[in-house]
Amino acid sequence: MLLSGVWILLTSCNEIDPFGSDLLNSAWIDAKGIDTFHIQAGPADPDSIISYRVMTTLGLSGFQDISFPLGVMNDPLFGKVEAGFGSQLRIIASKNLDFLTSTVDSVVISLRYDTSTFYGYNTTPATVRVYPLSQPYSTSSTYYSNYLPGYDKSNVLGELKDFIPNKKDSLMILEDTFKLQLYPQLRFRMDTGAFMKILRSYADTIYFTTDSFSKSFNGIAVVCESGDGIMSVLPQHADSKITVYYHYSTDTVQSKREFYMSSFAAKTPFYKIDNQATVAANCLNGSILGDSLLCMQGFTGRDIRLKIPYDSAWKGKFINYAVLHLTVDDQPGDDRTNFPLPKLLEIFDISSGTKVAIDDVALGLTTSTSYIRIFGGNPVASVQDGKTVYSYKMNITRHFQKSLKAKKDLDLVISPLFKLESAGRLFFKGPGATQNPAKLILTYSE
Repeated sequence: MLLSGVWILLTSCNEIDPFGSDLLNSAWIDAKGIDTFHIQAGPADPDSIISYRVMTTLGLSGFQDISFPLGVMNDPLFGKVEAGFGSQLRIIASKNLDFLTSTVDSVVISLRYDTSTFYGYNTTPATVRVYPLSQPYSTSSTYYSNYLPGYDKSNVLGELKDFIPNKKDSLMILEDTFKLQLYPQLRFRMDTGAFMKILRSYADTIYFTTDSFSKSFNGIAVVCESGDGIMSVLPQHADSKITVYYHYSTDTVQSKREFYMSSFAAKTPFYKIDNQATVAANCLNGSILGDSLLCMQGFTGRDIRLKIPYDSAWKGKFINYAVLHLTVDDQPGDDRTNFPLPKLLEIFDISSGTKVAIDDVALGLTTSTSYIRIFGGNPVASVQDGKTVYSYKMNITRHFQKSLKAKKDLDLVISPLFKLESAGRLFFKGPGATQNPAKLILTYSE
């Protein structure tokens, strides 16, 4: 589902032509060639990314994010990172409003974990709070990654203090007399009085239609107030919801009413990144030049920009493969166990002033063959002088061929794939490094 969403975005601004369509094999990975080209490298300009917009073709809510990061993290090389999210709540419309007048036993929020994207020191106790949003979302609007929804910090709807996320063990709960086994999730009781006070303040008619409720109740902000790691949750999963458990005064049987953060609900992540007094800050402010060291950070962190001028010596040559080869720079104090490398990277062309994924990336995302086989962009380990070295190879052959045909310079931005979901960050050796410099490898025939 996520890949199809990305495909719609890519094709809307970058239709792929059949030129070079035979480049769907993995021979490029081991191709040998020349690499004596000038590369200008440095941090990309700050940029905002679409975090929510509607898919007009289907009329359904379309998300750039499936997994939403949540946490506070102190990264020794990149600084402090905070991540949270806001979401509408949706209901199944009903005229049965007994939950408003019956005895409420508890109000529980549950957020299913995405266990594949935890990052940092997640064994450090964390505190999560839920607040009501000050302003409603609009499902017809487009939101960007720099959008920070307002929320009322004086009105805490729920909190879980000093807990350690458990992403391994299933959760057993008792609903009425039934035992349920749930996938690992963040689950805790909310303030029953505070939440029910809001629900009971509305006219009964707003519960008769789903849209009426979503327009009346602004939504919630889920915020991590302390901790030292980033967990990830799946708010639009069916397991993610707020449940009101209640019973009738004349009956002990428990009933429930559920409020969902479904795929139809507008929701956006929000981030705060403070790189001050870090190695990353020195890369970004020019104290360390991009020719020697490059840095990249997920979420709303900065990307890497590479410029490679057109060379007239390429004219008349048939380009078999064009491969970017970047080697990870091991910084003192880097902890790969808790701060693993980004799993996948992608490349955008910005030569037109608009950020557009290159064809090689688009093909990798949309064909039945794998992204790594077509484009690469994954960390690969090798051993040099008895030491493990990680590098990323990225096949840009199709894009290079098109640029060569048009006699255009290459102006590229390298970013983590699905960046708003990824806390991953890294340092690359620059093109001027004495060992394993960043390079473009060309294999061609006359």
